Amino acid sequence: MLTFSSLYPNRIEPRHGIFVKNRMDYFDRIAGNSRMVIAPLQYFPLLGLSKNSKFHRYNQVAKQEVHGDITVYHPRYITIPGTNLIDAAGAMAAAADRVLRTLPPAEKAFDLIDGHYLYPDGVAAGKLARKYNTPLILTARGSDVNFWLEQPSCRQAILQVIDDAAKVVCVSHDLMQRLIRHGVSKNKLTVIINGVDRSIFTPGDRHQNRRGYLLSVGNLVPLKGHEFILRSLKKCPEDTLVIIGSGPLENHLKAVASQLNIADRVTFCAPVPQKQLAGYYAGARATILMSSSEGMPNVILESLACGTPVIATRVGGIAEVVTKDNGILLDGRSAEDLTYAL
Repeated sequence: MLTFSSLYPNRIEPRHGIFVKNRMDYFDRIAGNSRMVIAPLQYFPLLGLSKNSKFHRYNQVAKQEVHGDITVYHPRYITIPGTNLIDAAGAMAAAADRVLRTLPPAEKAFDLIDGHYLYPDGVAAGKLARKYNTPLILTARGSDVNFWLEQPSCRQAILQVIDDAAKVVCVSHDLMQRLIRHGVSKNKLTVIINGVDRSIFTPGDRHQNRRGYLLSVGNLVPLKGHEFILRSLKKCPEDTLVIIGSGPLENHLKAVASQLNIADRVTFCAPVPQKQLAGYYAGARATILMSSSEGMPNVILESLACGTPVIATRVGGIAEVVTKDNGILLDGRSAEDLTYAL
């Protein structure tokens, strides 16, 4: 099998796309199978010089890594941020093909392409499947359906590659229903919720570990709604908050915490390894996710696996796993809604 996706861990960002690796680790246990990974990375020369840029981090990733028995290739494809001047799917497919052309025939005689994230990754995987006359399975994971499929410039390419695929895996029933509304046959679709490594994310002794703080885990971007949590914390003077993540809103969120006079009750942490993250979940009173859109967020699955209840907005597939027995679903997305739930 060839796994193709820009969502795959590397030594610089070990949690990036960890949900893809977690699923495929189980495939790797099946006797007689083998797998390789092509995980393209964006490249933009000028922005790669700035140490604060994601492109600088990408430049530090080796072009080839080995994870256990799995070889992972990271070819580069050029992009111009904020524009549609470059066909991202075409550039990704061309970058992957450069890798494949260098391999001996036996290594590129894969029986199946496993593409994760419908656009641009899945469309690129479809180009490779057509060139190498190989069956294709795709996985829809969230914003590829919730955002990209709603863009007229991308819709036809996404629907075409879905039509070409033998099967499309959806990580939630909500995503499956959205694809059906776009005219995709239900027979083409199946649901496999993201997995959690239960050797890491376990309840443990919560009474011994719990310190009672509130926890939010996710990229510091508008979609995740961290600011709602800060404004709610202002109204909950007995609570403290730990935010684990990085992103462009970091300085803004720290400024909001200072303006609200709650900075002494908020701890910002950079992303941490999974084993350390499990400890944060186990020690929390609740995990909060104020997203405006989701597929099947790993944050809530990891938190529940650690025995920690979840407060989350009722979006995407969240309602498929968060119930009255393990958390609270918010029909509104505001600091007031969250404060009432807390």
